[in-house]
Amino acid sequence: MIISNFTGNLGNHMWIYAVTRAVAEHNNYEWGFNPITEYDYYGGQAQMGFMEIDYGKEHNHKYNDVPDWIKYIWKEKHQMITFPNGEQTSFHYFQPEIFDIEDDTKLYIDCCQDARYVQGYRENIKEWFHIRDDYAEIYRKQLSDHDMFLDENLTVINVRGGEYGGIPSLLLTKDYYDKAIAIMKKRNPNMRFLCVSDDPVYASTLFDEPTLVMHMSIGCDYYAINNAKNLILSNSSFTIFPAWLNENNPYVIAPRYWARHNISDGQWSNTDMWTFGWNYLDKDGTVYGK
Repeated sequence: MIISNFTGNLGNHMWIYAVTRAVAEHNNYEWGFNPITEYDYYGGQAQMGFMEIDYGKEHNHKYNDVPDWIKYIWKEKHQMITFPNGEQTSFHYFQPEIFDIEDDTKLYIDCCQDARYVQGYRENIKEWFHIRDDYAEIYRKQLSDHDMFLDENLTVINVRGGEYGGIPSLLLTKDYYDKAIAIMKKRNPNMRFLCVSDDPVYASTLFDEPTLVMHMSIGCDYYAINNAKNLILSNSSFTIFPAWLNENNPYVIAPRYWARHNISDGQWSNTDMWTFGWNYLDKDGTVYGK
């Protein structure tokens, strides 16, 4: 049996869960999680409650606890990259050796947000993160009540604000969204836009044309991204799984270099997000395809 603990917010939880279970599947190990998260912004509340989550053999050990029966620890490594101006960034490189861990191991996953960790498990992960039918019905109604239907004439935009607001190098600007919207309108002049955001106040400042900005719930935001036919993503881990697991084969625009989009110096951060093969919009307006 292998175990993990959740830390951070929903995007982080989903990566910890998916990679742990993929490793367990690969090795035919049992697996288990403590459903209560630590070091998050929601006081330990279950953020995946709108999904049918199986926590395996649940445990109650805290993040830094190592049970007596655990024999091994696997900790994700990262590399600190220093630039000529003295700035540093943390880069989590792909570590395929995670699939060779021994039984009775506790995993400490900080990022692992590289498509190569989950290649071959997409269909499994769709089942692991299935939105509960009762919640899906609520979300459909909430969107339809606002005259929003997830068809080919609608683009769902995600804006990440919140704590990103204090990090100018990280917070995506109006310029990124303007360029992405222009691309979508060129593809379809009838395109409408719906923005889902954790920070509706900030998001509302980004759009020149009428754009509905809403945040009904984490689950409704996830549902909209997961079912849209056109997407403009922020550089938030929250967007990765709903976009990647979307069965509508959406046209996806994402920020090139991800957490370093605003700098566009050739360095991806915090990991190799290019591995998802989306359409990556550079700061200069160039789109780099799949």
